[in-house]
Amino acid sequence: MKFSKFRNTIRFRKELALFIILIASASNGFSQTTTNPNQIQNVPASTEQMPTGTNITKDATPTKNRTTAINRVPTTTPADTRGITVAPEDAVQMEAEEQQRLTREAEFAADEAKVALRKRIFGSSLFENTKVDISANTNISTPNNYVLGSGDKLKMDIYGYSQFTQTATINADGFIVLEKAGVVNVAGLTIDEAENKIRNAFSRIFIGLKGGAGYGANTFFKLSLTGYKTIKIKITGEVIAPGTYTVTSFTSLLNALYLCGGPNEIGTYRDIKLIRGNRTVSTLDLYEVITKGFSRGDYLLKDQDIIHVGPYVSRVALEGNLKRVGLFEIEKNENLQEALNYAGGFNQYAYTERIKVYRNTSKERKILDVVNTSFKNTSIINGDSVVVERILERFENMVSIEGAIFRPGEYSLDSNPTLMKLINSAEGLKDEALQGRITIIRTNDDLSISNISYNLSDIRANNVPDPTLKRQDAVIVPSIFNLTEASYIRIQGAINNPDAQLGVEVPYIKNMTIQDLLVRVGGLTEAASLSKIEIVRRKRNVEPNQLDAQISDIIEFDIRPDLSVDANQKMVTLVPYDEIFVRTSPNYEKQNFITLKGEVIYPGKYGIKYKDEKISDVINRAGGLTPLSYTKGATLVRKTLLTEFQRTQREDVLKNLNLNTKVKDITAVEDEELTQLNDPTIKAKDKNLITESIGIDLAKILENPGSLADIILQDGDEINIPTRLQTVRIEGEILYPTTVKYQSDYNFIDYVSRSGGFTKKSSRGRAFIIYPNGSVDRTRKFLFVKIFPKVEPGSEIIIPTKTENTQQQFNQFAAFIGTISGTLATIVTIVGLVQLNKK
Repeated sequence: MKFSKFRNTIRFRKELALFIILIASASNGFSQTTTNPNQIQNVPASTEQMPTGTNITKDATPTKNRTTAINRVPTTTPADTRGITVAPEDAVQMEAEEQQRLTREAEFAADEAKVALRKRIFGSSLFENTKVDISANTNISTPNNYVLGSGDKLKMDIYGYSQFTQTATINADGFIVLEKAGVVNVAGLTIDEAENKIRNAFSRIFIGLKGGAGYGANTFFKLSLTGYKTIKIKITGEVIAPGTYTVTSFTSLLNALYLCGGPNEIGTYRDIKLIRGNRTVSTLDLYEVITKGFSRGDYLLKDQDIIHVGPYVSRVALEGNLKRVGLFEIEKNENLQEALNYAGGFNQYAYTERIKVYRNTSKERKILDVVNTSFKNTSIINGDSVVVERILERFENMVSIEGAIFRPGEYSLDSNPTLMKLINSAEGLKDEALQGRITIIRTNDDLSISNISYNLSDIRANNVPDPTLKRQDAVIVPSIFNLTEASYIRIQGAINNPDAQLGVEVPYIKNMTIQDLLVRVGGLTEAASLSKIEIVRRKRNVEPNQLDAQISDIIEFDIRPDLSVDANQKMVTLVPYDEIFVRTSPNYEKQNFITLKGEVIYPGKYGIKYKDEKISDVINRAGGLTPLSYTKGATLVRKTLLTEFQRTQREDVLKNLNLNTKVKDITAVEDEELTQLNDPTIKAKDKNLITESIGIDLAKILENPGSLADIILQDGDEINIPTRLQTVRIEGEILYPTTVKYQSDYNFIDYVSRSGGFTKKSSRGRAFIIYPNGSVDRTRKFLFVKIFPKVEPGSEIIIPTKTENTQQQFNQFAAFIGTISGTLATIVTIVGLVQLNKK
């Protein structure tokens, strides 16, 4: 026995070892055949051994004339990295290129800093206009002081008794050649001087130019300049673009500065020199041009003139609440007031009482406080920074008044030193003012707040002196309406008002009657019950300890159509917070209608004659059905108004159904259909109005009129009787939703097969069918067998999708089975080990 048991143990051990080996082999094989997206696919480095026609592309595995994209992830393993060695000459070249890049960036940053500095300098904007055309000066009349030179073109006109015209250009030696009059030197002469000289030369030929023998001149002479010479000038010093320029003889000193871009960031704007013949003939101050519009030093240039712009001598910064801010160049004899004038003066928010000047000394900085009386006596030096601060956001003499006053607002304390004067300036108190409790809110010197109240009657009776106001006092005049609760009256029901169903609130007025209220809200409707008007009045003395205490008064009374009350009844005067209800007459009923569509003799709209009128009654009134009618497909469409809770619940149910296709949009109601319903609140609640089909058995109704199947009709109902149907629609989670022809020998599965069959996500157990009459039937189960509903012509088969909850249950079940399998394997292993230890 022992030997036999031992042999069984050995067999169990062998079988257990073989089972473990098989599991390990299966796991290894699975891991080898599973693609790890994080692993790098190796691409052969050579294509010599590849078959002909194999293409290799980037990020693709070689295949026969095709490429398959793969996921490449860079490796971080040191063994897989490739070392890159840079040659020494390449390293030197790379270092040189890097230094060049850094140098260019530094130069670019320095240029930007210079441009930013130039924009701060007062006067730099004068040269920012790139559209300035200095050649426009040539299109002007020739000035009399213009000095002629080589290259100028002259036109000479002789008119009167004699006629003659000649054009001549001054040659390099300064001469012009006159026809019949010889050579005349005009270089260095003005226009007037040249005209007299040429006239004298022509007078020898044209005697009438001077006259004689007692006769006056009958011939006249006119000299004009038609062509202008060009000159060369030099611009040196601290300008944007120094150099030699060729310009016309009409170019001025300021025009030349436009050509070179003006002074640079250290160039002077106050002392620009014009050098002619090695001596300074003019000095231009650009601040005169900017502030006055002209400058006495703006001369016309001559050939070989030199314009020199030196560095500035003294520059200060003006910041703060000025019309112009920036850097200003100041001459030695100018003071702080003149610097402020260059800045345009103070703006409207400037604190003009005192100005701060920050100055650099030889060792450190210091600050100067300059009062407004010392502006003209304070000199400023190079490097000073002048700061003009903003005035305080406070009023030195303001008081305010608000409340039951005709003109509330802010007032001057100087003009209104007392409370009564302030009230008079505000046009007095309103009628609703509470004069016995006028309050002054005062801010004390220690910034604490005080509340001071006065009785205006005592002040007017001189029992109390008129209070003196202080700066920042706020006077509050309360209103009696602020001390009372806003009262109203509400009425609802059968009244002629669009808000009748929700209720109309009317402000309460003393001695208002029910007739007054009805007139204000539009009167009564035709449906109003004149004998059922009810007032619910608030109780103000309810006994708190009494269980059956009365909490409201109910007043009922009759009223006539002309809103008068019976003489035997007491007139009802309304009080605040009354709630009035005008009931609808029980004998009043609006017309109700239904619609017949489809295969009836007389389709159309029909009125409901009786409250209990049924489907069979209306069909008989319509003449019955036609021979082509399909009674099994007859539907009753009814519009139903849901509450907010019912609508939300319905949406949640439809959402959880999780259909891939929308079966029917039964929540949409056309606007014109809303008028078919008598409820006046329908339009305000159309989002809660649904249209749904009610399944009816029309054949049974017509066979047995008045039976339980014969439904009582409601206002807005619609009966649709279709023609004979011959198709079946399959929708939902199937391979190919479609419509197929009805076959009497087909069952539910046959129609699903005709549309491609189920998918992996199909919920077969929840499949259902919608019949043509609107009724629905579902799939049932008996043990493990599914019983599908019967298919009729015109039916619609719906296959839902598996919900997430079903998928989660399946995953949980699979995990549970896996846990049990692992537990059983562990138990078997432990039992085997125990048996081995016993042996």
